[in-house]
Amino acid sequence: MRAERARPLRRSATLALTAAFLAPVALLLVWSFAGRWPWPAPLPSRWRASAWIDLAGTGGLGAAALRSLGIATTVAFAATGLGFVTCRSAAEARSRDVLRLLLHLPFALSPVVLGVGLEYSFLRAGLAGRTAGVVLAQGMLAYAYALILLSGLWNARTRAYLEGAATLGAAPRQGWVLVLLPIARPLLVLCFVQTFLISWFDYALVLLIGGGRVVTLTTSLYQFLLSGDLRLAAASALLLLLPPLVALAAHRHLRPTAFAADPGF
Repeated sequence: MRAERARPLRRSATLALTAAFLAPVALLLVWSFAGRWPWPAPLPSRWRASAWIDLAGTGGLGAAALRSLGIATTVAFAATGLGFVTCRSAAEARSRDVLRLLLHLPFALSPVVLGVGLEYSFLRAGLAGRTAGVVLAQGMLAYAYALILLSGLWNARTRAYLEGAATLGAAPRQGWVLVLLPIARPLLVLCFVQTFLISWFDYALVLLIGGGRVVTLTTSLYQFLLSGDLRLAAASALLLLLPPLVALAAHRHLRPTAFAADPGF
């Protein structure tokens, strides 16, 4: 009886949460097509698709979206790959506690403080105002995150499987490819998605290291808001929401296995 009574409440709560989540997205979608929306009209009096037409072009919002996608993909691949190769050394280092503290330090600092600290060095190296500089700055932050996450692979169970494979005659490279990689695959996918989103949503490092020359979706969104162009700002916000929504829809495939459930850091 209690379970039957609780079902309507659960349904109501689910519907309320769904509506609360979809309402801002729906509002952004309407704003992205709004040509004229005088107050207090419930809907725009004129509709325009110029924001999305600009996305299909080679300049403006389309160029910023492609640049953000390229930067985030590069950062995610580099951070995940380097983290996978070096996570064992981090997990088994003698100064493991010190390394743990250093890896968490970038996340304890404000992104603005981190960007200002890196800006002088990047100016001296000639990387400021360039896409490569933004990728390197974001990659440092993403690599620290990947190392923290992937160090959890090296628990007792994973080592036992590798030792068993070696006992059966597997070479170290075969152990990595045939044993460790299948165990780590869900965690690698999760790491790729998380590091991608770190770069995708970044604003401070793009602004400080890019110096206004590297234009991404986050910087474009802020500029559109300042200029009062709510259509392009809404379209930019919807594009920024797309990757996390895709990741949320595929969350069942992103769950780490039980072998990687014991975090190294």
